[in-house]
Amino acid sequence: MPPLSSSYALVQQLNAEGNSNIFLYKHIPSNDVVLVKTIQVAAASLDKLTGDTAAFNEMHINNIINKHRHDGIVSMRDGFVANGALHLVFDYSAGGDLLTLMTKKFSASWAEAHAIAIFQQVVSAVNHLHGLEIAHGDISLENIVITDQRDAPISVKLCDFGLAIVHDVTRYTGVGKLYYMSPEMHLRRPYNAQASDLWALGILLFMLLTGRPLFEKATMLDPTFHRFFHAQASDPSTGIKAVLDASPHSSTSTLTPDAVELITRLLRPRPADRLSAAQVLLHPLLKCKPRPFIPTKLTRQRRAMSSPAPRHCHCSRAPVLPRLPVSYFKSITTTM
Repeated sequence: MPPLSSSYALVQQLNAEGNSNIFLYKHIPSNDVVLVKTIQVAAASLDKLTGDTAAFNEMHINNIINKHRHDGIVSMRDGFVANGALHLVFDYSAGGDLLTLMTKKFSASWAEAHAIAIFQQVVSAVNHLHGLEIAHGDISLENIVITDQRDAPISVKLCDFGLAIVHDVTRYTGVGKLYYMSPEMHLRRPYNAQASDLWALGILLFMLLTGRPLFEKATMLDPTFHRFFHAQASDPSTGIKAVLDASPHSSTSTLTPDAVELITRLLRPRPADRLSAAQVLLHPLLKCKPRPFIPTKLTRQRRAMSSPAPRHCHCSRAPVLPRLPVSYFKSITTTM
C-alpha cells in the first residue's frame, strides 16, 4: 500500500479483517509511529461519508471522544478519506494488547500486582463512555492496550470503537467476542448495549484474576453457564462459587469475597440489576485494592489444555503457550 500522503510513510501491515485493515505508519513531521485503521468506503471525502454507515459511525464516535478526552481511552489523532478508504490515525501503543501480555506473563503474583488496578482503569474509561451516551460493544483483553508496563500497576487504555454505538444504545444483534457476550445478546431481541458492556466487565474481571474465561458462551447450551445461571437464580451469591466448585482444578481455593461479590453483581442475568460503571468504581474491591486469592491449581490446568478455539470461532487455532493458551481466550469479533 502506498503512503497515505506526504505526511505518512508505511511501516508494516498488522492485521486485516473484513473491509478494514490495520497498519503501522510513521508520521513524518513528528517521526512518531502511529496506528492507522483503514475502512473501505465509497465516499470521496469526509463530508460525503454519511452513506457508509459503519465508517461514519466509527468516525463520529471517535470525534466525540476527542472532544471529551479521557486518560484511559485511546484518542484519534487524525481522520481522512484517501484512496477509497477512511483512514483513522491513533497513537501506537508499543506495549501491545492485554491478551498478548497475559499469555506471556500471567501468574498469581502478576494478578496480585496488576489485575485490580488494570480493571479500575478500564471501568473508569467505560464510565466516561457511558456518560457520553456511548456503548463500547467489544470490551475484551484484545481491546485494552498497554501504555506503560515499567512499574506496577500497568497503565492501560481502552481502544477500538468499531462496534460502538452512541445516543440510542438499544441494539438488536449480538456483537463482540463470545466469551464476553451477555445472555441477552443471544436472544435476538432488543437489548441495552451499555448493560452488555457491564456484563463484559464482569467477565473481564474474572479473567484478570484467574487467567481464564468463566464460560465459553452465556447460553443454556453451555454447561458452565447453565450451572452458573441456576445457582444464581436460587441464591445470587452462589453463582461464581458453583462454577469454581465444579472444577477439579480450582476447588481448593477461591477468589476474595469482595471479588466474588463484584463479579456476581456485574453478571446479573437481568440487565437492569447490574451495577453501573459509576457504582463499580465505588465498590470495596476497587477502593481498597485487596490482594486476590488465585485458584492454586489453574497453572496445571493451563498446561494440560490443548483444545481448539470455541466452535463459533472461525479463526485458525493459536499455539498453546505454557501458562495461558491463546486458544482458551481467542474468539473473533462476531456479529450475530
